[in-house]
Amino acid sequence: MSQLLSPAPALTVRQAASRIVARHVRELVRYEKGARTGNTEAIHQMRVQTRRLRAALELFAVVLRIDKHAGRARLRWLGRALGRVRDVDVIATLLEERHLPHLAGVEATRLEDLVAALKERRWRAHRKLKAVLARRRYARLKQALLDQAKRPRFRRSGDEDAMAARLLADRILREARRVSAHRGMTEREPEAAALHALRITIKGLRYALEFHAEAAGLAFEQERHLTRDLQDCLGGIHDHDLLLSWFGGAADAAATPVEAQLFAGAWQVLPERLAADRARLFRRFLRLRGRWRKRTEPAGTVAPLEEPRFVALEAAPVQLRLAPPQKTVASLRIVR
Repeated sequence: MSQLLSPAPALTVRQAASRIVARHVRELVRYEKGARTGNTEAIHQMRVQTRRLRAALELFAVVLRIDKHAGRARLRWLGRALGRVRDVDVIATLLEERHLPHLAGVEATRLEDLVAALKERRWRAHRKLKAVLARRRYARLKQALLDQAKRPRFRRSGDEDAMAARLLADRILREARRVSAHRGMTEREPEAAALHALRITIKGLRYALEFHAEAAGLAFEQERHLTRDLQDCLGGIHDHDLLLSWFGGAADAAATPVEAQLFAGAWQVLPERLAADRARLFRRFLRLRGRWRKRTEPAGTVAPLEEPRFVALEAAPVQLRLAPPQKTVASLRIVR
């Protein structure tokens, strides 16, 4: 059973939209200086805030009037510039810290050269990011977001005075249905593309759960932790899938000729280590998937996974549950 974090403030949709958007605008601006200097964590956090702001603006579009300079398309543009740096940080760190200490001889030297080449790519990506942050387009985006946070403008839709807890709970239900019905959650051996798409779907649910905690004063605490763990695990799988494809000869569109040459050729130990780590991450995913099913399906039965149905969530810390099916369905077992 999820636990109550704080007394529910009973915010309206208007109040919740103001609070959530303003908070994430402040966070985005707070990390800008660090992103300009190349700080790894600041770039990561600034990218996260672009994603959360996009999710918040989409969720509250029914009540908010958004300046054209602060729309989701502008935030996506900024997020891509941040992502080009962040993605290289993740891959280079994984290779350098996780695998380089366990290699020796020629293969270790080759990996050192590859990491150095990736850091050169990172330098170029950060130089482009600094240019993006210096552009008038970003200045307009930043100012429009700050204005939205300070003086939000609203539509007269009839929904602005409704309770935010209900809007957010409905969103959680829709996102949870999408997760349960996803191929990555239903197939025994989902392909890499399905797992990557599942991670994006889970991210939408995680944001809805976090917005619920921010605005309604209630949180599905175990569900939030579970979606976070699923997202992190699937992110690790995706990173390994990318590297395995590159070392296997698949083209990396961003690779320089030097990088392409270093990825190619006879790697013996490193691909095996990457494959073993990927297998461990996949086994962890199966365990987490099993936990998800236990928390969303009635005890003793399994609802048809292609048509998951959830009971209505009240504005209280309750567990996500699939409604019992109309007919008996044999229990399914997850191969661990």
